[in-house]
Amino acid sequence: MITVTTELLEQGISKNGAWSAKQLRALNVPIGKRFKLWKGWKDRLIGSEITEQQKNKFLDLKDKHLKPKYITPLIDILEQQHMDEICA
Repeated sequence: MITVTTELLEQGISKNGAWSAKQLRALNVPIGKRFKLWKGWKDRLIGSEITEQQKNKFLDLKDKHLKPKYITPLIDILEQQHMDEICA
């Protein structure tokens, strides 16, 4: 068993500075509707024990919820091309 530490939580933070719902569920954090977290969830989580598998899943899911950067510009290009065709 592995003890959850502040350092472990920091290792899992995404580039945007947060965790995904899937990551937190891997650590058994209760999540309400619309990704509502209970007050003090971090304090309750730190010091609790998880399995090696839970830890690995938590860390493996880091940044998986983020969209690749190249998708947005492609969408913008296609949208502009479509607008050019409509306006032509």
